[in-house]
Amino acid sequence: MIKKRSFTSKLLEILLVAMTLFTHWLILYFVIITACKNTEDAAGLTLSFPKEFSFLENLKYIFQYQHSALLRAFKNSLLITLISIFFLVLAASATAVIMQRRKGWLSRFSNKLIVAGLIVPASVIPTYWMLNILHVANTLAGLCLVEVATMFPFAVMLYKGYISSLPTEIDEAAVIDGCGSLSLYVRILFPLLKPITATVIILRSVLIYNDFENPQYYMSGSSTQTVQLFVYSLKSAWTTDYGHLFTAAIVVSLPLVLLYIFLNRQILEGMTAGSVKG
Repeated sequence: MIKKRSFTSKLLEILLVAMTLFTHWLILYFVIITACKNTEDAAGLTLSFPKEFSFLENLKYIFQYQHSALLRAFKNSLLITLISIFFLVLAASATAVIMQRRKGWLSRFSNKLIVAGLIVPASVIPTYWMLNILHVANTLAGLCLVEVATMFPFAVMLYKGYISSLPTEIDEAAVIDGCGSLSLYVRILFPLLKPITATVIILRSVLIYNDFENPQYYMSGSSTQTVQLFVYSLKSAWTTDYGHLFTAAIVVSLPLVLLYIFLNRQILEGMTAGSVKG
């Protein structure tokens, strides 16, 4: 028997949702309204309307700042995100297939290592030392390796949960028809992983694109600057033009906003896929 909820609990839920919506929209309003102000007006950091709309001037400034550094930062962030996601999907999906389909002590031990990767934080100094040994320190390639390693445990767990819902009869039928291990993965299993692959791509792309710590630790120089480091470069220790800063934040966030608007359905489908077996 389902117990009916009281009026008080319903009212409390409505109030909490209303407060959440209010605070989120208030922050968005503050960012947009500050981006439309000039230097003097934006320094006040108030919620008032701008005395003079200067959004276009601020936009022109950030695109010309440091000889179009924003465009280079966009290029670097896009390259890092695409390359990291490509190798992450390949490595995580293949690992998850082996761990889920092949039972034994090695799979159980690997599962414990994956779980440990979700819990234990990465250490900066040993990681940089390893990148230096591989001769990829302070390069985009080195940062891509760090991003793949960081996102790998979570992606494997997502793939494992989805693969557990796929019947093993698919594998058996493919083997009877003459498929080898590689052919089984490439031609049969990987195409069936499209929903969860879309989820991994979307969720991990957002984190890699928004990553600030790893580029800050493992890369240096304006030529390898990412969009998050570019926004940070607009903030000074002495004076900060918040109009330019918030304009850059809006421009940098637009790709992620558009990604979520067009692919939010795939995100929800992928997150719920494999949650129920049968």
